Amino acid sequence: MVSIRDPESLREEPGVDFREQEQVVDSEAFEQAVEGAANQSGLVVVAVTDEQGRLLLVDSEWVDGWTLPNGPVGADEDWAVAADRWGEDELSFPVQIERPELVIRTETRTEDGDESVVGYTVAFGASLIPAMGGPGGMGPGGPPPGAGPDDEAPEGEGPPAGAGGPPAGAGGPGGPGVGPIASNPNLDWFGTVPDEVAPGHHALVQYFLG
Repeated sequence: MVSIRDPESLREEPGVDFREQEQVVDSEAFEQAVEGAANQSGLVVVAVTDEQGRLLLVDSEWVDGWTLPNGPVGADEDWAVAADRWGEDELSFPVQIERPELVIRTETRTEDGDESVVGYTVAFGASLIPAMGGPGGMGPGGPPPGAGPDDEAPEGEGPPAGAGGPPAGAGGPGGPGVGPIASNPNLDWFGTVPDEVAPGHHALVQYFLG
C-alpha cells in the first residue's frame, strides 16, 4: 500500500485524475469549513470494483442512500491508511487498497473573496482480497468539500441512472447467498448508478461506473 501524506504530490502522477474546483459560501458556512480544516484534510473514498466492473456501494446509516465507502482524513493522517481504515469500517471487512485514481482539490471562498480554505477528496481504487474467496468467503475481486455537486458529474460521464446490479442479497463473486456481502442488506454490487444515491454522492458514483 502506498503512503500519501500530501494530495498535491499526486498532481502530476500518471494515472491520477487531478481536478480543481472552487465554491463560494456565506460567512457561516466558511467558518464551519475553517473549523473543519483545522482537524481534517478532507474526504477519502474507497471504490471497490469486481472483475465485471461492478461497484460495491454501502447503504450507510449516516446518510440517506447508497454511497461509496468514505470518511474524513485527519490533518496529519496518511491518506492510504485512512482509506484502509474507512474501507474496513464501512464494509465490516478488509479490502485491498490500491492506487489513488481521483483527486479533487476544492478551494472554498467567502462571498467577498478575501479568504479561502483548501480541502481534498482522494478516491482510491480497491478490490476484494482474493485469499478470502470461495464458499462462505468474499470471492476475488454531507460530504466534505470536494465531492462535487450532486447534479453535476465529472467529465467522462458514465451510463445513465437506472436499476443497478443484482438485488440485495443475491451475492457477488463469492456465489449466491454466501459471504458477508450477500448476507448484508446494506451492501450490494451495482453495474449502473442506482436511483437511491445519497445526496452529494451521485457524481462520485457515476465517475467510477463511467
